Amino acid sequence: MKKLAKILGLVVLAVVVLGIGVLFFLTRMFDPNDYKEQIQQAARDKANVELTLGGDIGWSLFPWLGIELKQVGLAPVEHPEKLLAEVGSMGLGVEVLPLLRKQLRMSDVILDDIRLNLEVDENGVANWSTIGPQGEAQTSGEAAGQTRAEAEAEAQEHGRLDVAVESVRITNARVEYVDRRTAQQLVLEDVNLSTGALLENQPFDVSFLGLLITGQPAMRVRIDLNTVASFDMDKELYRLDGFDLKLDASGDPFNGRAVGMRLQGDSVIDLQQQLAELKQLRLSLADLRATGELSASQLDSDLQLAGNINVAEFDARALMHALGQNLPAMAQANALSKVALSASLDGDNNSLMLRNLKLLVDGTELSGSMGLADIERQALRFELQGTSLNIDNYLPPPEDKPATAAAAKGGSTSQTAPEPWSNEPVLPMETLAGLNVIGSLDLQQVQLTGQTISPFKLAAEAVDGNVRLRQFEGGVFGGQFAATAAIGAARVPATLSLNGKLSGMDSLALQRAYEIPEQFRGRLNLDMDLKTQGNSLRHWINGLNGNVRFDVAEGALLGVNLEQKLCQAIALANREALSTPHGAENTPFNKLSGSFQIVNGNVNNRDLVAALPGIAAKGNGDINLPEQRLDYRVGLLLEGDKSDMPDPACQVNKRYVGIEWPIRCEGYLHNAAKSCGVDTQGVTRIAGQLLRNEAERKIEDKVGEKLEEKLGDQAPAVRDAIRGLFNR
Repeated sequence: MKKLAKILGLVVLAVVVLGIGVLFFLTRMFDPNDYKEQIQQAARDKANVELTLGGDIGWSLFPWLGIELKQVGLAPVEHPEKLLAEVGSMGLGVEVLPLLRKQLRMSDVILDDIRLNLEVDENGVANWSTIGPQGEAQTSGEAAGQTRAEAEAEAQEHGRLDVAVESVRITNARVEYVDRRTAQQLVLEDVNLSTGALLENQPFDVSFLGLLITGQPAMRVRIDLNTVASFDMDKELYRLDGFDLKLDASGDPFNGRAVGMRLQGDSVIDLQQQLAELKQLRLSLADLRATGELSASQLDSDLQLAGNINVAEFDARALMHALGQNLPAMAQANALSKVALSASLDGDNNSLMLRNLKLLVDGTELSGSMGLADIERQALRFELQGTSLNIDNYLPPPEDKPATAAAAKGGSTSQTAPEPWSNEPVLPMETLAGLNVIGSLDLQQVQLTGQTISPFKLAAEAVDGNVRLRQFEGGVFGGQFAATAAIGAARVPATLSLNGKLSGMDSLALQRAYEIPEQFRGRLNLDMDLKTQGNSLRHWINGLNGNVRFDVAEGALLGVNLEQKLCQAIALANREALSTPHGAENTPFNKLSGSFQIVNGNVNNRDLVAALPGIAAKGNGDINLPEQRLDYRVGLLLEGDKSDMPDPACQVNKRYVGIEWPIRCEGYLHNAAKSCGVDTQGVTRIAGQLLRNEAERKIEDKVGEKLEEKLGDQAPAVRDAIRGLFNR
């Protein structure tokens, strides 16, 4: 037995020596450089690629099957002059004996000085699209699926190849991508990648450095990634534990500032479950600190996203400054200095929404949802509720205006023509036409234009150039308002419409709040339906059409005393002068109502009715909004108490019953009430009629006396006949 073992040992030794000798002979006598042309032809036939081998092929056979290539170039066969890839040098080795045990043991894989040139032309054809088997060699999707299934079955039958790589090192790589359709250019340069030993189910270090350069917008981003990776080929499971990604960016989006961001966490990709997860995420950007998690399922079909995010309180103004952006000036200098949020996330490959949102802005807490329902179309959607919000803090600071005297009640007394309506654009129509927004805001209280609105409800949408205010409601000035509106921002000229309703509103507070000359006071109810077009005050006023109906209860006309005007009219009819002014400067009324019809900026009213103490008033007239003028007539009728007037010159007697005393308001809108006075022509006509009536009455009385003397009991019948002659 010992002799047999010795003989076998000698045979094995002889075989090994013979094998080593054969391998030595092959490595010394066989030169692969002699077969470059055959290798290049095989590349053309099998991969439809033009292979350039500029340097010598270095190789070894045992104990490592190794190869080293230099100055390698790849190009499409159709355009061999347009290199798709260049490699300065590459080397790898495979240990021979483990191959007999279905183990692939590779030494360091080294690639240096790599250049990839990827391009899409004006027709959308990529320069790499022809690389790979062509024609009959290409299999259909079904055939490819069968081939993959057969390969998997064969692997299960014969056992899967066990792969291990000692390390991968890629140095000085550069990738350039150009899309001629959009003139976009991306360059990833100074790329260096290194790994530890790639052993299945064993963690290994990964380090990546690179510089990303974009053309539109011009930007440079330094990328630095370090992590510990692992993989399980059977389970198709890949992990990055404790990844640490640092980005340092600069360029046009940041207005020359350098911006740093850091993202840390763990990630898992499970291809069998079609699941990818990012866990224990930590984000740092300027002074912003955020944590969260994100998972993606159905990776190869209908991608679904879910997760959560928590952002600690940060200064949004400082963040925007760090990003090279300047927020517009706001009324509150430190507005947006305290912002925080928490929310759950959901979405897909074209949407991302924040649900269960809690947003804290300068002490105001908002809840609800918001996000992009369609990322490609930038479709913003939001539904927010909250307690109290001061919107004025975020509006532009008020302009410094020179101090002016308070407007007199009833308007100005100036007869100077007002400034014409401005022709400057008011709304950013181009921006409005491009919006894709649908949202609602429901707050218990809002501070807006200096007024407290409680409650406050807003619902709006802007889609396809049509901006609609579907709901705008609230309580202010002791009453309520509700309005809807629409803007056709994509039309030329733009169209605008407004439907509004005011109920029980303190009209005097409303006028004072917006610096409108005080014309009247009382509880205002108003309904309006208005339309116009254009984008300037001039266009809006000139094109204004619609209807307005209003009534005011328990109020007063300010700056005008209609009782005194009536007294002046009576005194004029009596051909006497008032001794002294009397009465208050205002005219109280129980109710004031009417309606307006508006055609191209011209306002017409024919049904104004006012109930004054002891006086009934009716009015009609026109208002020319483009010229800011009015011509209005008011008729005053005495009713109720006919007691003596306060001035002897305007004593009332039975002759004045049923007479409508005319008042005319003619002037500019800014002095509407001050422009009212007695219509002297109308009063003159009334005085003439009164004189005729008085003369007729005296004739009637004198004739009546004579008739009674002559006719006795028959006098009344004759007197009635005479009255008929005078139409009395």
